[in-house]
Amino acid sequence: MAFDGVLVSCLTKELGSLLEGGRIDKIYMPDRDSVVMGVRSLDKNLRLFLSSNPSMPRISLTEQTREYPKVPPMFCMLLRKHLMGGRIISVSQPGIERLVEIKVETRNELGDLTEKRLVIELMGRYSNIILVSEQDKVMDCSRMVDASMNSVRTVLPGALYQTPPPQNKLSPFEAVENDIKNIIFSCPKDRKIDGYILEKIAGFSPILAREPVYRAVANTEIFAQELTEQMLLRISEELWKIVEQIKKGEFTPCMLLDEAGNPFDFSAVEIRQFKFMPVDNISQVLDRFYLDRELRGRMAGQSADIMKIVTNLIERNARKAQALHGDIKSAEKKDKYRLYGDIITANIYKINKGDRQLVTENFYSETAEEITVPLETELTPSENAQRYYQRYNKLKNTEIFAAQQLEKTMEDIEYLKSVQMSIENCETIKELSEIKSELASEGYLKRARGGSKQKERPSNPDRFISSDGFEILVGKNNRQNDYLTLKLASGNDIWFHTKTIPGSHTVVVTGGKKVPDSTLTEAAMLAAYYSKARTSANVPVDYTIIKNVKKPAGAKAGMVIYVDYKTAYVTPDEDKIKELKAK
Repeated sequence: MAFDGVLVSCLTKELGSLLEGGRIDKIYMPDRDSVVMGVRSLDKNLRLFLSSNPSMPRISLTEQTREYPKVPPMFCMLLRKHLMGGRIISVSQPGIERLVEIKVETRNELGDLTEKRLVIELMGRYSNIILVSEQDKVMDCSRMVDASMNSVRTVLPGALYQTPPPQNKLSPFEAVENDIKNIIFSCPKDRKIDGYILEKIAGFSPILAREPVYRAVANTEIFAQELTEQMLLRISEELWKIVEQIKKGEFTPCMLLDEAGNPFDFSAVEIRQFKFMPVDNISQVLDRFYLDRELRGRMAGQSADIMKIVTNLIERNARKAQALHGDIKSAEKKDKYRLYGDIITANIYKINKGDRQLVTENFYSETAEEITVPLETELTPSENAQRYYQRYNKLKNTEIFAAQQLEKTMEDIEYLKSVQMSIENCETIKELSEIKSELASEGYLKRARGGSKQKERPSNPDRFISSDGFEILVGKNNRQNDYLTLKLASGNDIWFHTKTIPGSHTVVVTGGKKVPDSTLTEAAMLAAYYSKARTSANVPVDYTIIKNVKKPAGAKAGMVIYVDYKTAYVTPDEDKIKELKAK
């Protein structure tokens, strides 16, 4: 992320214009790394979000509401005690460092005016939120740092607050044009020019350090030895333009976009080496950018957890199926035991107690060959016959039970594979929650204590528009599939599903009109794309009208049967899928 000193400079200028003079009326901590402060300023209620999370440290105004613990952390209680009701005097940045200082004027226990500082250090794994007294002593912090963690600087209650050691770099606020020129022309021949800029100028991120090089020579992967004097001069001129812009506080915040047009970074200065989108309010950009990142992180974590559970269930059922196949194989010898029992019964008059075996004709065989039947010497002839009949009945019952269990186990595996596919297709936390709820209702997960047993309406299926203008709906999980197929779709709508492959239910809404072949092909492609065969070619997709699709009694979510269908063979095309996505 480009949360560099230059961006902090832009941000403090923006926050200062909005917060200075405002009163702090609320303070919360959603978690150990985050503080939310309610500020009444300019006749508006503003919400300031601070985070010392090592992977996402930041400060910005926010419009997002968060859940707060019922019992506030001690640091939150201390902040309330010393800052609630206080007036924000200033929002500033020492030098060009990744630090923000918020000075607050408030009253102590005796009613005397006093000044506190809330320092937000935005330095990756060293990030912190620190409350500093008027005597420059640390009152408390979100992350305590002792000598064993940092030999250069400790951050502990009661200790004198020291700013992080300054970097031996040129500050853009102190630079003159000749300084910039000297840096560019002194770059060693074997060094890349952007890396040298990053090393020599404070407050720059790697992206920002590459920008003057890109603007001057349209190549950021170039070494100093490849640059002519004229090229070096152009780079120094472009770098000076950026430095001048920073010195004057004339920032041009923007979002950086990837080839698909999705934001992947941000900057306080126009970055021309990527596609970019200018923005008016950097605080809003940060708020939305990090919220999306938090949601993606939560999505990744939760989907990985659910996927692990489902994968373990599939493996467990696969082992169970293997054992059941073994039971069925073992039961194949049951008929031999019945034959032995019948032969003993038919020849019981020939057998005496104590005989080890019976040798006689096999009257079940067309050739009537000789057969040897082992006997237990301590049993009577009748007891020997009953012993074989018992073995036969036991194996017969085992075979019936194993066959029933195997059918159920294979249904479970098929269902769980469909859940796997649904997890891969999830795009929101709500969709993941639906899958967890579905697994709980099917008995695969324990329902959370106090959780509602009422069925919630599933989230809406994805919506697409065919090239002929027909609406195509795609279920993203089994609950959506049931809702789409059994409730939302009409009898003459056309239903699609990959043949014998876990996938989404897909429906073309006909509106009573005849559907062109091109729309049928596109719907089949969507069904193939949202299935386990997404990356395959010539995927078989069955389709029929909704009235031919039924859900058997007791079937699991998303499981249906259908008749009178046709099969299309399609190859999923991701670019085509994106074109069909409804705006």
